[in-house]
Amino acid sequence: MNAQPLDPRIAALKGECLNQFQNCGYTALTFTVWLRVLRWVKLFSLLAPVVLGALATWNIVGESMPAAAAVCAFLAVLIPPTFQAAKLDASIKQYTTMAGEFTNLRDRFRLTAEYGSLKPFDEFEAAFNSLHARLEKARARTLTPPHICFLIARRQWQKGHYKPDEDHRSGKSN
Repeated sequence: MNAQPLDPRIAALKGECLNQFQNCGYTALTFTVWLRVLRWVKLFSLLAPVVLGALATWNIVGESMPAAAAVCAFLAVLIPPTFQAAKLDASIKQYTTMAGEFTNLRDRFRLTAEYGSLKPFDEFEAAFNSLHARLEKARARTLTPPHICFLIARRQWQKGHYKPDEDHRSGKSN
């Protein structure tokens, strides 16, 4: 049984699918890292006013350190409107949606590279173009987490934290 030579167009398109798989993986993971930060900020903004308010009204603090009690009271009142003004709830929702979309695109590009490349070129190209259109739509929403989130995500990705535990093609565990 002779193996047919691989169509160079299929090889090039498979390479591009794998490139987009990695790009979408980095983006999804960057958004996820930033989401963790945003969720901690939200938790802080919910708990800090309660703790600071309790400290401000505690007799021991109020009598021995009136300035500290005043600062605690001021911060307890300042944090909730600051959180609301920053519209972090809306940001959390947007990043959650887009992290999910890029995760889905990541997996779709990988599957298209692995299995779509086995189909005739026209079918493979149509599948790629459909995914690429989705990717362009996702990129139209410009969310910009801090660069440090990308660096953390890239380091995690390159260390293999997001590789499957088992390679299903060979049946071997990593």
